[in-house]
Amino acid sequence: MTTIYDEVPYPSLVYSDTHPNRLATLATLFGLKPPPITNCRILELGCGDGTNLIAIAQSLPQSQCVGIDFSATQIAMGQKVIAAIECPHITLKQLDFNEIDESLGMFDYIIAHGVYSWVPKEMQDKVLSLIKSHLAPKGIAYISYNIYPGWLMENVTRDLMMYHTQQLPKLPFQICMMQAKGIVQFIANLRQQSGEAFDVLLQEKSQQFQTMQDNYLYHDFLEADNHPVYFHQFVEHATQQDLAYITDIEFRHYLMLSFPPQVVEAMKELFQEDFFKKEQYMDFFYNRTLRRSLLCHQNMTINRELNWEILPTFYIAASLQVQNPAINWQNDEPALFTNADGETITITHPLIKNAIRYLTTLYPHRVSFEELFKHVSQQSRQNQELSTLRETFAQELLPLYSLKAIELNMESSPFVTMLSTYPTANPLARYFASQAQQPVINLQCEFVNLSTSAMALLPYLNGKNNSQALRTILKKLIKNKKIESKKDNLSAVLEKTLREIARNALLIT
Repeated sequence: MTTIYDEVPYPSLVYSDTHPNRLATLATLFGLKPPPITNCRILELGCGDGTNLIAIAQSLPQSQCVGIDFSATQIAMGQKVIAAIECPHITLKQLDFNEIDESLGMFDYIIAHGVYSWVPKEMQDKVLSLIKSHLAPKGIAYISYNIYPGWLMENVTRDLMMYHTQQLPKLPFQICMMQAKGIVQFIANLRQQSGEAFDVLLQEKSQQFQTMQDNYLYHDFLEADNHPVYFHQFVEHATQQDLAYITDIEFRHYLMLSFPPQVVEAMKELFQEDFFKKEQYMDFFYNRTLRRSLLCHQNMTINRELNWEILPTFYIAASLQVQNPAINWQNDEPALFTNADGETITITHPLIKNAIRYLTTLYPHRVSFEELFKHVSQQSRQNQELSTLRETFAQELLPLYSLKAIELNMESSPFVTMLSTYPTANPLARYFASQAQQPVINLQCEFVNLSTSAMALLPYLNGKNNSQALRTILKKLIKNKKIESKKDNLSAVLEKTLREIARNALLIT
């Protein structure tokens, strides 16, 4: 039996936010003690072709990963990749959720991305029930879902597209999608001069649709099943299944650091220190359309007061651009940094300024809290006892996680940034490169675009070629015009290319 996901496969994507490292980090911040990620068991419900799960498995070679999807076509695609990269600790199964029984076993981490809102309402109970039944006692589940109030506006364009395409005879997929996007553009053009809020919505959606993959767009805006809920409704539904809400991946609003003090006070008066009311009001404030939530069993104790003392648990990384490098790094003169979202982050404490500067030079390498503190304290001119300085450092550093200025991780890097004698790239990246498939997936579960030289060399980084062999390979690639190089020094070209590959978290040795 074919499904709509056989006919219109969901795009092969990776979601770094679903990685057990991220889930365990957030759970630890909230006082939980999640299972160690090094040799954990991971289940992904609705895994599609398994791209996301395969990427996770590459970074956790001691884990056991199981993916389940109803689409036989997509499961077969994933199994082909698994065979090619020889990754025996991943299993993909074609199953209906109703066919899953206790023999599947228990899992430390469960991922359900793009499932809950996109199944019939009666199946939403089944999704949460599966999480409840197969989540280990201290396990953490990730679940994404569309939410109101944001989808109240999204539904306007969804209803327009669905109504329009239903009036047409059955068309090939590409033409159907052209019609669906075209009707939004058509009405947006007719209303350009109106200046009402609805016109702004139409303009934004017509532009957004031009950059979205048609398969992705179809499943959100033209498929029959898309059932948003309010956050409080989802929490109630999870509670009925004895599951507790921990937090969202979108952690930045938790501490409300981006609000002026008077707004924070007004908000607190509104929700009266009720955490769940705050979360619901925040959805109204931001007009959110999507949540990516973490769940655990109801009997777990969640601490919602973040404590700096937990910070030494983590490994830390940062990649910020400094806007004013000529400042004095040893006093309180503000340092302005730009994060990955293009936002400016101002830091005044000299310890933190120097920590960020140091981490950025090492990125993507992760540094333990103790190593980082040792480095900055040795350079510090602060006249405080070391224990007091350490506490200050942790207190100042913790809010930066909420601002997307630093990354917190439960484990050290699953990749290396120093070049070895026989450099080895992860098998999934080598496979992508051998298929000339760009971007490739790195060991942080991210898509990365590489230069032509790096893409051409990547398949040969199999742990069997040393520098001399790689120079010979590089020479042949240049001769065969696979690579264009203006440099005659092959050693320099090779080193530059290998450093690019290492900098993009693609090397395992």
